[in-house]
Amino acid sequence: MATWVVWLLLGGSLLLAEMFTLTFYLLWLGLGAVVGATVAFMVPSLWIQVVCASVASLILTIFSKRIVGKFRIGKGFKDAVDTIVGREAVVTQDIRPKQNGIVKVGGDTWSATANEDIVIGEKVVVVSRQNTVLTVRRAN
Repeated sequence: MATWVVWLLLGGSLLLAEMFTLTFYLLWLGLGAVVGATVAFMVPSLWIQVVCASVASLILTIFSKRIVGKFRIGKGFKDAVDTIVGREAVVTQDIRPKQNGIVKVGGDTWSATANEDIVIGEKVVVVSRQNTVLTVRRAN
């Protein structure tokens, strides 16, 4: 099988995987693989193909950070995860004051912390979110 075909298959697989993750990182790697396929079509050296694909992926990743950053700072932008604050959740692993537990919000599971002991099965309300850890309190 020709090298450029392998690059195209790799690029297509990465672009397909991107459709499921929506992170943009696999998109840039997939486009880098397409660049590798284009170079492979003209130059037989695998070393040059890998370098060109890597440089293209790196450049696309660096410039996309700036573009995405501008959208996030833009007026009215709200991350979908931030809507979790105020929602009700169910405790699936005990929460202790100095030990994280696990809660289920909708269909998603999160690490959670609280100022009091909360046992499995109790309903809680999400008070805040710090990265991947939610702060919760008992639901009234």
